[in-house]
Amino acid sequence: AESAMLLDADSGKILYENNADKMLYPASMTKMMTEYLVLDAIKSGKITWGQKTSISDYVFKISHNRNLSNVYLRQDEQYTVRELYESMAIYSANASAIALAEVVAGSETAFVKMMNEKASSLGMKNFKFVNCTGLNNSDLQGMQPEGTGKTDENMMSARTVATLAFRLLKDHPEVLQTSSIPSKVFREGTSDRIKMSNWNFMLPGLVFGYKGVDGLKTGSTAAGGYSF
Repeated sequence: AESAMLLDADSGKILYENNADKMLYPASMTKMMTEYLVLDAIKSGKITWGQKTSISDYVFKISHNRNLSNVYLRQDEQYTVRELYESMAIYSANASAIALAEVVAGSETAFVKMMNEKASSLGMKNFKFVNCTGLNNSDLQGMQPEGTGKTDENMMSARTVATLAFRLLKDHPEVLQTSSIPSKVFREGTSDRIKMSNWNFMLPGLVFGYKGVDGLKTGSTAAGGYSF
């Protein structure tokens, strides 16, 4: 791995690090911050798991890009926060992440501001959030958050990712209930039914199953390579 950090999940003690402060592309591991803010909003009562939302033009267009990880979202349907969250956490569905950002903050632009503010408050260093998905902005079809460039991409160091993961587990331990799911069906009983297989192939029951692995997040982009 180009960079890495291993720490104890209870104490935060660093057990191993390699090139841990180099800024790299985290790709969909970005969604850990999106999860954090969604779980914050749930805990505060700002939103609820059963709350339903319609799909914006932006989310609709991204969900229909077959080159990206997505579940099919319709504009003549409404989706619960839980459905969108599970598709994001298990299947890394990019349009679902944007839909959640819009539910929490009104727009992805406002949500990205929240992401950067939260990162600072958590003591994270060496980071830049430009969208809520981890995609390169060039994948967002000209609809990227205001104030960000068309080819911008999120950046974090391994130490920053470790800080985010540690705080996510400490502040919202229920995140593991979803990230540990190897596969689940989205919209069971409808024509949009899709089996969501977790991209973390080290989860027990999957191709590289490893006892004790309970997830969190994976990521991959052309620029960033593969990360977990």
